[in-house]
Amino acid sequence: MPRAPARAGTPANLDRLVQLARIDLHVHTAASFDCDVPPGDVAKHALKLGLSPLFVTDHDTIEGALRLKAIGWSVVVGQEISTADGDVIGLFLESAVPAGMSASETARQIKAQGGLVYLQHPFDRRRHALSEKAIEAIMEQIDLVEVFNGRSSSELNAKADALCASLGAAPGVGSDAHSIRALGRCFIEMPEFSGSADFLVKLGRGRLVRRTSPWRMRLRTAMGGSRKPLF
Repeated sequence: MPRAPARAGTPANLDRLVQLARIDLHVHTAASFDCDVPPGDVAKHALKLGLSPLFVTDHDTIEGALRLKAIGWSVVVGQEISTADGDVIGLFLESAVPAGMSASETARQIKAQGGLVYLQHPFDRRRHALSEKAIEAIMEQIDLVEVFNGRSSSELNAKADALCASLGAAPGVGSDAHSIRALGRCFIEMPEFSGSADFLVKLGRGRLVRRTSPWRMRLRTAMGGSRKPLF
């Protein structure tokens, strides 16, 4: 499967082009209960937008991400995990993390398989954000904080940005797309990477592009959608 067109930058102090990746860290497919867009359609549209690799973070499953990888798409396997204390995302996963555990145990299982703990839309209580007590319990395990979520208010995103700075975590952005139109509305351009450790190192050199989704799109997602076959 072809990769998204490579993007290049030419810093004055480099003799060669630096290949850039464009990524959206928080994307859903029809594998999630509240999204009706088949993974294949998400991947095809992501390619048109120049998003690669595709970060797939479905609710409590990695089925959609694994099926895309199986047919040749460049995918980072993620999961938005329902814990007993709220939701948290695991990135660079090898296997699904069971739902319903404490936030501390969830973070432990993410780390045990070499994954990254991504705190998405903190403070957004409409969408099962982790409690402040739970955030304190796992603060040493948090690798990234979503400083901009395409479906959160500017006030909540500002609070997330401040939290990220206080934790000393890496900043992330995600459209939280549950529809084709929302995909890639916010993203990061960063040097291409290989694996979770390299990703964290190079993320610091990234450029964050922040745009919110229209309110009608956010309302439709909140109400849920009809389910479709995965492919």
